[in-house]
Amino acid sequence: MKNKYKRVIVITVLIVLGIVVYSWFNVAGKEIDGALEISPECLVTIRVGHENVQEYILDAERIEMLQTLILTSSFTRNLSSVVTYPTGTEQYTILIDWNNQKDFLIIHSAGNEYISVANQFDGKNLNVNSPDRETSLKRIISLSKPS
Repeated sequence: MKNKYKRVIVITVLIVLGIVVYSWFNVAGKEIDGALEISPECLVTIRVGHENVQEYILDAERIEMLQTLILTSSFTRNLSSVVTYPTGTEQYTILIDWNNQKDFLIIHSAGNEYISVANQFDGKNLNVNSPDRETSLKRIISLSKPS
């Protein structure tokens, strides 16, 4: 009876440990600080490119589309400080200003591979788990006006 009780405790501890590790490595879009506060009152700019940067300003409808995209995306923490991706991968920088001149949400993205969020996740990159995230972002950009 004691042996069976010990097995149950060990299995329970392993399950709890597994859940904790899984929840730490997997990041939902809603866990990005500020993602829930994105609204049409914000000024949202997307910069596309690395050397020849094109800038797009989003209207209220595109801002809501972007917020939905961020909130429904999922990511995995990357333990490395350095990431590599294929040459020619499109670069995106999403700048969200809450119009108070002091708080910004800045999301850097390398194609559909990685994102990094300024001042969050200890400066580490997150792997993108959502396969259609870049396609949705390109759609939002194509519907927006260049600045």
